[in-house]
Amino acid sequence: MNAFRHPVTLLAVVLLTVGAAACNFQPIPPTPPETPTTVRVALAQGSPVPTLDMSGNRVLQSVSTQAAADPPAITAQVTDSSAAPTETIESICAGSGAALPIAHQVTGVVDYAAKRVDVAHTITLYNRTSSAFADLVVNLEPNRYANVVTMGDVRVEMLDPNLNLRAEAYELTGRRLLIDLNEPLPPGCGVTIQLGYALAVQPVGAGLNALTGYFGYTMRQMNLGHWLATMAVRRGDRWVSHDAISIGEQIVADAADWDVTLQVNNAPPNLTVAAPGTVTRPDGNTWRFILPHARELAISLSDQFNVTLQDAADGTIIELYSFRDSLSQTDNGAVDGAGHALLAAGRSLAMYSDLFGPYPYARLAVVEGDFADGMEFTGLVFVGRDWFRGYTGDPGSYLTIITVHEVAHQWWYARVGNDQALTPWLDEALATYSEYIFFEEYYPELRDWWWSFRVDSFVRSQADYIAAPVDSPVYTFLTVRQYINAVYLRGARMLHALRDDLGTDPFFDWLRRYAEAGSDRVVGPDVFWTLLTPEQLELTRETRQTYLSDVDY
Repeated sequence: MNAFRHPVTLLAVVLLTVGAAACNFQPIPPTPPETPTTVRVALAQGSPVPTLDMSGNRVLQSVSTQAAADPPAITAQVTDSSAAPTETIESICAGSGAALPIAHQVTGVVDYAAKRVDVAHTITLYNRTSSAFADLVVNLEPNRYANVVTMGDVRVEMLDPNLNLRAEAYELTGRRLLIDLNEPLPPGCGVTIQLGYALAVQPVGAGLNALTGYFGYTMRQMNLGHWLATMAVRRGDRWVSHDAISIGEQIVADAADWDVTLQVNNAPPNLTVAAPGTVTRPDGNTWRFILPHARELAISLSDQFNVTLQDAADGTIIELYSFRDSLSQTDNGAVDGAGHALLAAGRSLAMYSDLFGPYPYARLAVVEGDFADGMEFTGLVFVGRDWFRGYTGDPGSYLTIITVHEVAHQWWYARVGNDQALTPWLDEALATYSEYIFFEEYYPELRDWWWSFRVDSFVRSQADYIAAPVDSPVYTFLTVRQYINAVYLRGARMLHALRDDLGTDPFFDWLRRYAEAGSDRVVGPDVFWTLLTPEQLELTRETRQTYLSDVDY
């Protein structure tokens, strides 16, 4: 995924690659995704399964007949994104588990020297809708890249032993893994999906390719972001698995419970592993992470991390994993970018907890990514190395902006899910405007600077505003610049105008109620707008007509 989520990212890449001045750069068109190769495999339980090796050659890999391990013992409840929380589902299965969340149990074995990860992955899933599923869809994000994924086991077993449902075939195209069932999965019934796959982690590239470094490695870091399979979200009678493009993000994932054990072999003796959730060490080279109601679980590994800690005002521990270059020398002496990022992360997390609702975990990991962009994950965020290197001690900096933006995604993505391909503004516009309210609170003298530097320098004229509505899908845009202007920057202006329409207190009350209504769900703009009263909808009508393509919510 080539996110280009911040205008600064594009600027930095242009400056590094062509030496252009900021005001003169030309929009860079999106890189078309590689045409995905479809691999369809018929399954026979207990017999070898044909798949493809890293070179594209047909090989045989055995399908294990071993029973699935017990699902992780996590009790957090997750509301289904496609059904009302109070819906009762009639089921033919004994002890229907329709109210239980999706659960992932993963064992990953990392060969750190070879940059390879072997994954044994069990997904426990209940049909929480009122219709039977004829098939299942899993999103395996790394397979959108060439020469990364080798598939092994694909098995489906019923949790109710009286039913004989199983996988008959699977088809892997890009990120979409479609599993055909021999018979439909009834409402309220549960299955385990057992997957085996190997990942050949690729080096972080230069220029535009560096922006996907959250899944990649450099000489000093290995990042595993969006490395694990997730269940596709069920919307009506179909599974959501969007086509990949290099503009924006196209991931849609339900909240789930994660139990991930990571064994790391052939690594330096002083390896540090950054990850969210509750962490234990079963032995010297094994880590176990428990993370409930999360979209995914990301991990970063390095033998060069400096780790610093800070308690946020709400009691959360902020952990900052940085490199030596976060401390730089300027004409005014040494500047500690890591210290500033840690301060900004702690302040913003406490502030957003107060405004939008409590942060649900005891820890937040902030990781200096050895790549050009930032990236959000549940309980862990990356902030690119260039923002640390470019920090001069002035809080009016991209290090501040990107850090608090990624922290804001703990609410606008991790807590409240949305369709990042079709309604990207629901996380990106809200995260961008959250930057402004951070400066408004802690650096009020920089409010005008933020609008000028962050927004107005990129969205220069009325023509820029008219180019595309804020609520446009990522597939609307021909260039990254158009996408950022419309979704991030016009989105921030729209939210500020809505705040003027409603008043500050009602506006933030509305955002808090939205965070509560969308908690642990994947929601659309209808949930956002229907939280307004008829009178408030009328007050905001002109603003919505100015910025949106669809105002009839």
